[in-house]
Amino acid sequence: MKKINLYILLLAVLSTLASCKKFLDEKPDKKLLVPKSLEDYQTLLDGNFELNLSSNIAAFVSSDDYSLSADAYNRLSVEGRNLYTWQDKSFSDVNGNDWSSSYTQVFIANVSIEGTEKIGKTGFNEQSWNNVRGSALFFRGRAFFEAALNWAKAYDPASAMTDPGIPLTMTSDFNVKTTRPNVQETYNRILNDLKQAADLLPANAAHNIRPSKAAAYAYLSRVYLAMRDYPNAGKYADAALQLNNQLIDYADLDNTEFYPLPGITNPEIIMFFSMEVSFTPEIDQSLYDLYPNNDYRKTVFFEENRDGSMGFKGSYDGSYAYFTGVATDEMYLNRAESAARANKVNDAMDDLNTLLKKRIKDFIPLTATDQSAALRLILKERRKELVLRGTRWMDLKRLNKEPEFALTLKRSGGSQEYVLPPNDPKYALPIPDQIIRKSGIAQNVR
Repeated sequence: MKKINLYILLLAVLSTLASCKKFLDEKPDKKLLVPKSLEDYQTLLDGNFELNLSSNIAAFVSSDDYSLSADAYNRLSVEGRNLYTWQDKSFSDVNGNDWSSSYTQVFIANVSIEGTEKIGKTGFNEQSWNNVRGSALFFRGRAFFEAALNWAKAYDPASAMTDPGIPLTMTSDFNVKTTRPNVQETYNRILNDLKQAADLLPANAAHNIRPSKAAAYAYLSRVYLAMRDYPNAGKYADAALQLNNQLIDYADLDNTEFYPLPGITNPEIIMFFSMEVSFTPEIDQSLYDLYPNNDYRKTVFFEENRDGSMGFKGSYDGSYAYFTGVATDEMYLNRAESAARANKVNDAMDDLNTLLKKRIKDFIPLTATDQSAALRLILKERRKELVLRGTRWMDLKRLNKEPEFALTLKRSGGSQEYVLPPNDPKYALPIPDQIIRKSGIAQNVR
């Protein structure tokens, strides 16, 4: 009972940190709160909702995967409306937000990493030690990556050494001064954490809410894709698929069910993450029209709302929440895009067709005559397959660097139209004001 109370207290403190106005001021007494054994640290990593049930909501809200009706827009908080229309003051100083969530995850990871350093690895505890440390490194690398997608510019090798990155908090000591390294240093840290995690973790976890080697490879593929390092994105997608290449056949799903997909038991899921939002997204008609009538995703993913708009029901969460983890379908698309960009057109189309034959009735394999045609097909299917999966903001940022695929986003907010041009500084979201005041780091240029 004493140990259970310890975790309840620790989780309560961390939950408070995630929503408290004085996030940077709260300094928990680690002597009272920090677990002591590898089992304790594993329980901490397994049992904290911040790690598996908290994802990049700001990027989700800012992307073009959906739109909001006038009524839904008006029901948003002031900060929510600002975020939806890419304005300043997008994060409340009072309520929890992505910044506090991200750095609470980092804090939990750092506590666990420091714990493994104190305990040390021996011949008797090697497996447990590797799993705790690998998991903590995985969670920290993922948290830094999602923070970078929010608050840093798109990775560009020409400017990565001068573009501001995100704070890289490497200790649980709240007294250590917050600094802001550049984007190159930020991504170096993310990659280093995930690669170390991959070296330590088992090939596949006992449950997909736990990190694994396959999950670390999948996130490395996603990070390299964000960096437009397509050879490495393909390399790590392939490594993930070597460990799990399962695809479910959408022909076998019951489309009459409100949530047709199997949720957390879906064998395509490599690592489960999800998030909840406080509004009902409406799918843009132009996106819905991309699905032909023989595409099972048209009925698996979508259903008409009462007002006649199109709603989404195809989350791998299997509920009203939105799956934001990594799955095999994304890895097939990553590997296909990598092959296309290397002018390996046949390999690219093989991967794309492997996916689509599980998604489309009476499927006739697609062909491409050249690299450009293959890439266009792959990116179109990526748009359709990964809708509302939390990857769209990343894709917008990286593809804006390529004139052929750059997009200008437009939204209506109240009676006003808002526009977000490609590569606009607003793709780096505003850092919460309380963080600027308390840490002294520079605000993003808007």
